[in-house]
Amino acid sequence: MRRTIDPDSFGFLFNDIARITRSVFAREIEAAELTVTAAEARVIAHMARSGPTRQHLLAESLGMTPMSLTGFLDRLEAEGLIAREADPKDRRAKIVTLTEKAGGILEQIAQAGERTEQTISTGLCPDDWAAFVETARKLRANIDGPRVAAAKTEDAR
Repeated sequence: MRRTIDPDSFGFLFNDIARITRSVFAREIEAAELTVTAAEARVIAHMARSGPTRQHLLAESLGMTPMSLTGFLDRLEAEGLIAREADPKDRRAKIVTLTEKAGGILEQIAQAGERTEQTISTGLCPDDWAAFVETARKLRANIDGPRVAAAKTEDAR
């Protein structure tokens, strides 16, 4: 049993990588002079990834509370980048979708993401980077598989 904290343990490493990557991404978004903040760009990117989805599931995938997400969605909706509609299966729930207007912003967000990836992968050969990404995908599936399966079951209702 470990009796001391290892600053290079898996948890610390992944947390540090995520935190620093968000910071690099924020600088890229700022440098691109987009009309959205880095946090709003993350919301838009997650929406593009998931497609139309319930607002509370989007909040969960972003790791934030539904209340926190609401502020971002209010601003994005005011800008005409997203739309919210009542879920036909549950009128209390909201389905969020990207609008056509979000397409141009999404392209710029993708470019900022690509520049971020280039920055954080500096010094790695393409094979090492590909192996890291594949390993990270497997880890995500191991950790998040049960949540994803539960979300799919809920969406099917």
